Amino acid sequence: MATQGNEMKRYRFHLLFIGLVLGLSVAGYLASGRPTAVLAQINKPVAPLSPQEQAESRLQALLQKIERSPQDSVLWAELGEYYLYNNNFVDAQAAYQQALALRGENAELYSALATVLYYQAGQRITAQVESYIEKALALDNDEVSALMLLAADAFLHTEYAKAIALWQRLLDGQSPRVNRPQLIEAINMATLLMGQQ
Repeated sequence: MATQGNEMKRYRFHLLFIGLVLGLSVAGYLASGRPTAVLAQINKPVAPLSPQEQAESRLQALLQKIERSPQDSVLWAELGEYYLYNNNFVDAQAAYQQALALRGENAELYSALATVLYYQAGQRITAQVESYIEKALALDNDEVSALMLLAADAFLHTEYAKAIALWQRLLDGQSPRVNRPQLIEAINMATLLMGQQ
């Protein structure tokens, strides 16, 4: 019985010793200020990506989707749009042409190709641009992007009456793709400039 009591005392002593060592270790760690630094690092907000990094991230995500679904014409059109907005006209044209090859005749894609070539030509309606616009309007007489391109070009070349007529046609079409307040503002601006000619 005495040995059992000694064993129990020794066991309690070991537990007390382990508890004391752990307690001192935790107290020393807390006193060092390290937990505050660790928590601050954990809670530190992630630095937002720069616009260039965001664009690159979006491009990589889109390319991965296309790699998984190379026959998806919508993804190719999105890639064309990405390149167009980044003034990469050669790649935009290639992506839109791939979308067109996959989807077949499509007014929006013809308009997108016309837009790419228009900006690539320094905002000029070339024979190829005109051909794509004609194809788009043959498929959809009220294709928004084709009409917007024609209106913007007319405005750029001070053909304000033509621009106004095209913008009014877009307003009358009631397309959800049309930014009505912006078109009304453009019509008002063209009207003002036409009055100054």
